[in-house]
Amino acid sequence: MSTAASSHRAELGSQARKKAIDMAPVILVCSQNAELYLLLAHILHGEGFKARLAASDADVADACTSAELSAVVLDCAGWPSDVAPLCALLKDSRLPVAALIGDDTRAQHLQLIKAGFDEGIARPLSPSKLLAFLHGTGPQSEASTLRNFAGAAEIVFGPHAVVVSGKRVALAPMEMRILRFLLERQGQISTREQLIEAVWRDPHAVESRTVDVHIGRLRKAFAGLRNLGIRTVYGAGYALEYHYH
Repeated sequence: MSTAASSHRAELGSQARKKAIDMAPVILVCSQNAELYLLLAHILHGEGFKARLAASDADVADACTSAELSAVVLDCAGWPSDVAPLCALLKDSRLPVAALIGDDTRAQHLQLIKAGFDEGIARPLSPSKLLAFLHGTGPQSEASTLRNFAGAAEIVFGPHAVVVSGKRVALAPMEMRILRFLLERQGQISTREQLIEAVWRDPHAVESRTVDVHIGRLRKAFAGLRNLGIRTVYGAGYALEYHYH
């Protein structure tokens, strides 16, 4: 192969790599720990993501105006302000949020849940859990469709929303997984323990009241639907139910 041909081929390869990087999903890493950011950036790059750093509330607010973001990793340790309002701001931007929770931030866990975060990952960091969450938030090649136990309502699952009998309902990834589990149970009662084991990637770190908070958010999302709801069976758990009209 001639020198000119080799040079041209190398240039094409370089352009292709640059294009792939430019098209990579961007993950906002909110942290004041430079070493952690560099570690996450390396891990994310190896999985086809691109990292962007936010080291202050102002950085986060500025990043939220960008349409390029796919998800957020929020490092709760050492953040200079209350992370719960910050999490709420991120969720208002419809961004999936994974919170890195250390021993000194576990007291904030419930506040973060109420603020809308999607996944809690205990420190020390487990890269596999974080990557499983991030891969689960990306666009899917095709939506999956399930019919409920009565066969009367079609529910189509997309990457960030479900369509229930033609009506779109935006859902966070955690609520999406809860809905899918309840739907697959065919209207049977699901205990909190069953939901924790089936839905959460780290079930040992989840309390029963955490389930209640997410069920409440799912009910709020369903408020505009006339035919689908979640029934509480006191002392037992929850069940998905269809209302005929």
